[in-house]
Amino acid sequence: MDSQMPATIRLTGRVAVWSVHEQSRTRLALAVRQSGYDAVMYATLDELRQGLSTDDFSACVLDEPASHEVIRNLNSTVRIAGKPTQFIVVPALSDRALWATPAGCDVLDPPCTPEKLGRLLFSAVGRSRLVAENLQLKRRLEGRMFDDLVGISPAMDDVRRMVHTASEHDRPILVSGESGTGTTVVARAIHVARYGTRSPFLKLCSSVLASNLLEHELFGDDHQPGRLAGHQGGTLLLEDVETLSVPLQEQLARVLASGTFRPQGSHEELPVRVRIICSSHVDLNQLVNEGKFHRELLRLCRQNTIIVPPLRDRPEDIAPLTEQFLLECSVREGQSQKRITAEALQRLRNHPWPGNVRQLQNVISRCCSIASSEELAAADLEPWMEKSEGEPGDPGMTLAQMERKLIEATFNRFGGNRELTAKALEIGIRTLSGKLREYGYPPRGGPGSNRISKVA
Repeated sequence: MDSQMPATIRLTGRVAVWSVHEQSRTRLALAVRQSGYDAVMYATLDELRQGLSTDDFSACVLDEPASHEVIRNLNSTVRIAGKPTQFIVVPALSDRALWATPAGCDVLDPPCTPEKLGRLLFSAVGRSRLVAENLQLKRRLEGRMFDDLVGISPAMDDVRRMVHTASEHDRPILVSGESGTGTTVVARAIHVARYGTRSPFLKLCSSVLASNLLEHELFGDDHQPGRLAGHQGGTLLLEDVETLSVPLQEQLARVLASGTFRPQGSHEELPVRVRIICSSHVDLNQLVNEGKFHRELLRLCRQNTIIVPPLRDRPEDIAPLTEQFLLECSVREGQSQKRITAEALQRLRNHPWPGNVRQLQNVISRCCSIASSEELAAADLEPWMEKSEGEPGDPGMTLAQMERKLIEATFNRFGGNRELTAKALEIGIRTLSGKLREYGYPPRGGPGSNRISKVA
């Protein structure tokens, strides 16, 4: 061992060794082991690439690779797999000039001796440790960023990967999916992954505002800056982008293409200072063919598209989503978290969920509000699950009766406290009071206002 190597530090790890020549492969593996590392030998690049993508290696020793392209491809393999592997090249004497320029690896100067290789391995393994620590930190941060993207299915893994990719640039994004799938949640995840909480996340629902008001909100004027001015930066989400008027769609296409906009009544072009995300629950291609959506706007948006899968296509996500919603209900209502029986969970898995994740959330929230037991059974779910074609008929309650049952159960559980009841039901206090009057409750604050009236 070279005398310059620190005697008090001993980095250990596994090292991949590749050479097309068996003798060289064996010789290099022996030198690796003499330096205190485990060596795994590979005879072909395909075998090596597979090993690097699935196993954990601190370093990889390559004997006489043909070109820098080999290193770039292997680097890409380990980066995609999230591995910290570092590369060491042992060049042929005739190829030494080829490796004079950096290629993302260490190059062993001839002659190749165990001592020289040991020094390079020590350095490579040390870098590998630092890279591994950074990867772990990055994953923890991303885990917090993607807390709302609940799911264990491959489809949700794909969504998280696309969100991560979208967070690495500022180009426009189209988030598409059926109603209730969580397009807004995905848009917010992109924002958080990109900016954290230091910049605002703004939403404009195109289907709610009149066209002239929406145009003013976006572009502003000399007296009031619009959302595109984005003095604090951040993200602007345009929900239901298909409901924009076609002239406004055309203006938005120009904004996305140029990165500038002109406030109303002004001749000055200003830079767009927000990241723009559009969301839609419909087939925009069909709208383009019908002349109801601007073709250029669609072209600009779909260059970076994230499609959120419907819940029926990822039934393995129902269990973790249910746990998440049970936890949210317990926090919101200040109650211990309820459990769900295996039979009830299977009932949830068998349901087609036409309303997607939002419908599942509503079912769990309503059940938690009414059920007196700490465990939700299949029978507790039935009154709140919309029936689809082919399923048995309704459980004998009208929608108005279910609503009353939900409101009264929540109201009684909170001891007649209207503020807590309204918060748990996610409705306004005036709406709640109006419903209670319909059910025969005395006015707020009056005698017996937290009890059911005899006159219903």
